[in-house]
Amino acid sequence: MLEAIADEMLMRVVATQAAVYKAREQLERVSHLEWESPAGRAFRDRAMELAGKIAELDHRLEAARIQIWSARADLAELEVRILSGISVPGSGMLTGTLPPELDGVINVRGRS
Repeated sequence: MLEAIADEMLMRVVATQAAVYKAREQLERVSHLEWESPAGRAFRDRAMELAGKIAELDHRLEAARIQIWSARADLAELEVRILSGISVPGSGMLTGTLPPELDGVINVRGRS
């Protein structure tokens, strides 16, 4: 379930990055235009200011994407560690001990 949530978050970040890319592309086009009027130059300056903020947003989205991938890897590792502590399906018995990060978090029959 947690991996599904991470996948959904990742899809949203990627979709947002695509929108940010298009916005940056459009703002780059504005930056190359020559403006003769003060209003046109003010528009260009404001567009460049916005482009800077969008570039910052793009960097943050990339960092978020990396963190989500890292979290997915952590979840997969935790799943392997949990499953390695469970015996063959059908036996209903736990073997060994739980991973340290789960010890005391999950109440297993016979353990407090």
